[in-house]
Amino acid sequence: MKTTILAYVIALGGVVIIALGLWGLFQRRVAEPGLRDYIPTIQTIAVGLIGVAQALRLLLLIWDWQVPLLAPTPVPLA
Repeated sequence: MKTTILAYVIALGGVVIIALGLWGLFQRRVAEPGLRDYIPTIQTIAVGLIGVAQALRLLLLIWDWQVPLLAPTPVPLA
């Protein structure tokens, strides 16, 4: 139960970080924004996505659910 709560907290934190990154992306008020102006917000969004991915991975482990594409397929013995 504690690890399930941890997974949801990680997911929520990831979504919050993504939202803050998007907010920072729209707060840029520079005359001619270059790529350097967007690097911190892109990094923030990427970290948020990593957090959400880790939470989903943890939930898959907790629920003992396998992704159909990654599940091992039985090999028939000829």
